[in-house]
Amino acid sequence: MLDPDHCYAAIERRDPTQDGLFFTAVRTTRIYCRPVCPARTPIRDNVTFYASAAAAQAAGYRPCLRCRPETAPDSPAWAGTLASIHRALRLIDDGALAEGSVAALADRLGMTDRHLRRLFVDHLGLTPLAIEATRRLHLAKHLVHDTRLPLTDIAFAAGYGSVRRFNEAFQSAFGRAPSALRREGTPPDPAAPITVTIAHRPDFVPAGPVRVALPEGHAEVTPGKNRTLRITLTDVPLPALGRAIAAAKRAVFAGN
Repeated sequence: MLDPDHCYAAIERRDPTQDGLFFTAVRTTRIYCRPVCPARTPIRDNVTFYASAAAAQAAGYRPCLRCRPETAPDSPAWAGTLASIHRALRLIDDGALAEGSVAALADRLGMTDRHLRRLFVDHLGLTPLAIEATRRLHLAKHLVHDTRLPLTDIAFAAGYGSVRRFNEAFQSAFGRAPSALRREGTPPDPAAPITVTIAHRPDFVPAGPVRVALPEGHAEVTPGKNRTLRITLTDVPLPALGRAIAAAKRAVFAGN
């Protein structure tokens, strides 16, 4: 259970040790942020705190464009839940709901889809589809912001069934088209290296370059600036980008 006073004190000092542990939703702007967001601290009465980005997203808030919630360290908010939910979350991270249905995911876990939904709502407060919607949006925005992939490629890499649905998701979440979020002077280049940046908390000490073997291609994770890591993907096909990023993060943060 989040302590609102503790959370508000953390955002006042932009505490990096709290990054990824909760997200701040601002009712006046309908935007949710990381604790380290450089924007002006909102008024206490105007904020609500959520244990995950998916929870804030499901409540109708939009990701902040300044602090980029998609780059936040993974939240441990769901630690201690059932082993079946942990496995389900990992499968969702690996694209299970981008490629299949909740019923198919439940079948892989040996339960009915109704029981899986009930477990998610009881333990996480969210449905599997709500978590998948945030995963898909964050992956797409990550690729739009950090790579030079054409937007059509990003749409399908993130699991959107069509470019139209991709555009609609961005318009709904950000009030603008995906192209408006791309850095100026960054023309699409499908041949450019695919590199994304993720954040880590101060208690994590990068071990230098880490090479991660993947079922398709490989990833190299290198330390960046200001508590960040760079994941560079080589020979990874577009449909496997989300799985590759998730696998690289698990390999680097295992045991932390």
